[in-house]
Amino acid sequence: MQYPLGVRRDGSYYTRIEWASHTESDPTFWVVNLIRDDTERNGGTWGAHTEGPADVVLSFFGEEQTVSRIRIFRNVGLDISILDELARTIDIYFSDTDEPRRLRRKEDAIDSVPWNFIMRVAMEKAEGWQEIELPAPVKAKYLRFVLVNNHNDENTRETARGWTETSEIKIYP
Repeated sequence: MQYPLGVRRDGSYYTRIEWASHTESDPTFWVVNLIRDDTERNGGTWGAHTEGPADVVLSFFGEEQTVSRIRIFRNVGLDISILDELARTIDIYFSDTDEPRRLRRKEDAIDSVPWNFIMRVAMEKAEGWQEIELPAPVKAKYLRFVLVNNHNDENTRETARGWTETSEIKIYP
């Protein structure tokens, strides 16, 4: 069976990371793990060294695609990581223009580009895949994911060390 150009065997789109507000030099926390098929502990996580927010912009290699469903793998990376570090809330935005291409360096302001809000997602405090159905399909060139906060509360603030984590993001028509 042949798949359309830009679509994986599982039906998700190939995506490219265009910009991120947070990434780390440790390979187990690289933002590039958002588009890799590595969802194991001790690898395959985007650990943003902040309690939030942390932004990432994904594209479809310059193409516009219809998006109606997103799957996010919740993962906290290292064996010593705790589930309180998982992203609790994720905001999703889209752009159907080429303006996000202006984002190039860490000094660039994410809000200097106009974004269309899609939805706020409450993430479960568990590892594994979480399905997100969009309220309506959108035609997007770029998607922006904002890890708003983590599962810290006053009882865990000392142990969660200020990380907000998730892992692979898959986008579907």
